[in-house]
Amino acid sequence: MEVNTAAEIVLRAVHDDINGSIVFSEFVAHQIQGYDSRTTVDLQGIYKKALLVLIDEGLCHRGMTADIIELGQKGIDCDGNYRKYVKKRDARNLLERIRRILPIFTFALAAIGFYITYMKKTSNERQKKAKVEQHKKDSIAQHNRGRR
Repeated sequence: MEVNTAAEIVLRAVHDDINGSIVFSEFVAHQIQGYDSRTTVDLQGIYKKALLVLIDEGLCHRGMTADIIELGQKGIDCDGNYRKYVKKRDARNLLERIRRILPIFTFALAAIGFYITYMKKTSNERQKKAKVEQHKKDSIAQHNRGRR
């Protein structure tokens, strides 16, 4: 079992409770019932990690005693659905990263646009100078032909 799966199970249990709270030790004892001792220890560790994840995310918080776990505001907002919360969190983080990176791309596009404009301008100026020089040469050549 993964921590995310355990977090989903714990959050669903807290959300489905009428009072919005559970006694964590009783919950874990019920979940690990029927397993051998090694698996029991592993599952207890996974459920404790899942509880820490839920508390860190603000989905649950400790009650009057350390053993009572109550539903937090974020847990209420996501209706006890941990997957839904994770999807929203990931989307929010992605949008935040894009918001931070987007000005760099905008600057790069603007710089490329200015460079292209500059290249066109200098190219046009070179062509005009070349035409003027060609006209000068042609007029000098015609003038010299006319003198002979």
